[in-house]
Amino acid sequence: MELVLLKIGSAEWEYAWEWLANHPINEGLEDPSTATNENESWMYMGSYKQKDKVISEFRHRNHPKINGLSKLSVEHPSFNEESISKKFKL
Repeated sequence: MELVLLKIGSAEWEYAWEWLANHPINEGLEDPSTATNENESWMYMGSYKQKDKVISEFRHRNHPKINGLSKLSVEHPSFNEESISKKFKL
């Protein structure tokens, strides 16, 4: 397994953030991709890669709909290796 960081602006980066913005927890928010609340917003925590499977993780410390911590993960349906900026063996 590897911890991988996606390149900002890559197809995989855009896929993950679009998925997050469209997640039901962000429905109806003014800016669903950030969900800013009391100076907190969604943060990309990294991605995990094992064989051909990649999962990206996000965290929000104070999501406005639940007034608390929220963590979400998305599995990429396909993955382009060129979207990786750094890799770390776990």
